[in-house]
Amino acid sequence: MSLPGQVALSSRLRAAFTPVASILVPARPSVNSQLSQALILGGLIGFQVLDSLTTHLGLALEHEELNRLMAPIMASRGELVAYAVKGTALAVLLAVLMLLHRRKPRVWQAYLVAGWLSAAAVVANVVQLLL
Repeated sequence: MSLPGQVALSSRLRAAFTPVASILVPARPSVNSQLSQALILGGLIGFQVLDSLTTHLGLALEHEELNRLMAPIMASRGELVAYAVKGTALAVLLAVLMLLHRRKPRVWQAYLVAGWLSAAAVVANVVQLLL
């Protein structure tokens, strides 16, 4: 026969000696989350490349740069410097993702938004090329 306090004490002792890592951290991310992360990352990089390509085509056809942050760089330093700045910014963002993705899984949502913004930039460039 157990006393009323024994059950509570044994459950507290069991919880105290259970390894924390086995409770809080899953062993590996699921295949679906890895697939969605790969799609987000691939989409972001792919749309950045398409943005650079459509920007280059637009500048070759003497259209103006739509990005107000990159226009002064392109006007003063040239197209290649602007692409170097863009590539460096993308590399820094990817480095932040690689450092934070395990501790803060919501960082993937920020990269998803960045991918959609890149897609919008590509659409804007294509519309400008067609007009």
